[in-house]
Amino acid sequence: MFKRVHTVGWGLLIGAILTLTCVPCMADTDATEKSPAKGPVAADAPIGADGHMQIGAGDRCPVCGMFPAKRPKTAAALMLNDGRTFYFCANGCLLRSWHNAPTYLGVPSESVTRMVVKNYMNGTSIEARKAWWVAGSDVVGPMGPALVTLATRAEVAQFKTRHGAKHVFQLSEMDDTLWRTLFPPK
Repeated sequence: MFKRVHTVGWGLLIGAILTLTCVPCMADTDATEKSPAKGPVAADAPIGADGHMQIGAGDRCPVCGMFPAKRPKTAAALMLNDGRTFYFCANGCLLRSWHNAPTYLGVPSESVTRMVVKNYMNGTSIEARKAWWVAGSDVVGPMGPALVTLATRAEVAQFKTRHGAKHVFQLSEMDDTLWRTLFPPK
C-alpha cells in the first residue's frame, strides 16, 4: 500500500506542476485582454479644489503599501495630468514618487500636476510646491524620520526651536546633491 500511495502522490504532484505551468495555454480569452495597467491603482476620489484629501479606506501608498487613511496627520497627495490621484502615508513617499514618477507611478515625471501636503503646525492642506520642507528634526513619521512641511518661514523658525532641523528647502531647490542628502544610497 505504501508504494501505491507514493506513486499516486508523485502523479498528483506532476499533474499539478503541468497544470500550473500550462494555465495560460488553457485560457479561453486572449492574454492581452487581461493584462494589468501599468503602475499602482489610483484613488477613487481626487484632491478637492480646496486641497482637501478625500482618502478612501482602501487607498494604498504607491511606495510602501501603507493605508494613508490610517495616518491622516501625515498623509499627502499627488494628482496627475490625466486626473488620477494617489495618496501617500507620508511626505517622504510623496517626494520619492514626485522625483521618480516612472518608477513609482509608471508615468513621466512631467505628468505630476499637483501635490498637497499637511502643515505640521495645524494640519491644514498646503500646496507642496509652496511649502517649506524640513528634514533632520526629531519628528518621527510612519516611515521613520519625518520630512515635515510648513506654510511660512515663521512656522519654520518656531518648528526649528522645538524640534531642530538639518535641512530646510522648497521643492524648487531640489537637486541631485540635496536628494542624495535626504535619501542616501543604501
